[in-house]
Amino acid sequence: MRVLVVALVPSHLMSMVPVAWALRSAGHEVLVAGGAPVVERAAAAGLSGAVVSEPPGRPVRRSAAPSGLPGAGPDWALLQERWRQRVDGVLDEHLDVARRWRPDLVLVDPIEFSGLIVAAALRVPAVLHRWGPDRISSQSVPRAVEALGEVAARRGVDSGPALPSLVLDPCPPSLQCPEASAAQPVRFVPFNGAGSPPRWAPRPDAGRRLCVSFGGETPMLTRPEIWDALIRELAAVRDMESVVTAVPHDAAGLPASVHAPGAVPLDLFLGDCDALLHHGGAGTALTGLAFGVPQLVLAQSNPSWAAVGERVAARGAGVVLDLDAAMSADSSAGLRATVESVLSAPGYRSAAESLADEIRRLPAPSDVVPLLAELAAAPVGR
Repeated sequence: MRVLVVALVPSHLMSMVPVAWALRSAGHEVLVAGGAPVVERAAAAGLSGAVVSEPPGRPVRRSAAPSGLPGAGPDWALLQERWRQRVDGVLDEHLDVARRWRPDLVLVDPIEFSGLIVAAALRVPAVLHRWGPDRISSQSVPRAVEALGEVAARRGVDSGPALPSLVLDPCPPSLQCPEASAAQPVRFVPFNGAGSPPRWAPRPDAGRRLCVSFGGETPMLTRPEIWDALIRELAAVRDMESVVTAVPHDAAGLPASVHAPGAVPLDLFLGDCDALLHHGGAGTALTGLAFGVPQLVLAQSNPSWAAVGERVAARGAGVVLDLDAAMSADSSAGLRATVESVLSAPGYRSAAESLADEIRRLPAPSDVVPLLAELAAAPVGR
């Protein structure tokens, strides 16, 4: 069986890598299609890739996903127009790659809708792979199928984009958003890139350790006033070392208790941390929960990030804190006090460890490979 993996950005690909590994280990062929950063990340995971260029003037942006304030309904008309513009610009290259490689199945990032048209064009199954807590794809995929019908038809795909034949879900069921549609569970296996275990990775003999991971395009890394205030508050927490995985390029010197080792895969040291502070990325959150680490999520306007924070808090495995509250050192809800609470209250650790156990009990990626092979062998629209 040949499987084409279609991803929008590297962070989305990383959640799909363990299934791709399982496919390769079972003797199947895997090819990743996406922008150059996606293919570069695929290579770091030992996977082959084909670069699909973004059109000039149309860089990949997070606006490809529904956006708006947490709790507010997305502007679907605006999003559908953005989807049409972007997919129209990349679809020909995606189709060219797929027609030359001839996959039997397409594994699709929930917001790289080109993959749904590729699957329809080749008349093979599309399998959608979620990132984690999901309040988006159950709503966005049907709307994307509707919006992209004309884009597909101009390439001779009169049936329009394919609806997924299966949805794979690495989120433990008790953490998943109630509004998410039914899916096939698959165990989350952390993949945060390749690297070597750092010498400082083992848990310190004294004091506590907080992992701080802010992704790549968040206000914490792009707005100096927020970054400075966050670091100041973290440095004020007693008996705590903060390990920050990414800092702004123009950041000034860090306090002695804040360690910034550069890009280190989270799974190489997160198990020796007492808590995790992050922006709401699903991969970051699930990596922490796989190790039973309680979390503090800084609320963001991106609804996917907001869903992660809300579900972590609802399961009792951490706290969501608004950025404005985080900036208020004198507030009882401020960052300093909240970090101290997550570090010291045993309930957060207990809930996180319960989720870690739930993750371990889900079907391994190797367990879903026969299901994917069965899908690929069945006729689609013939």
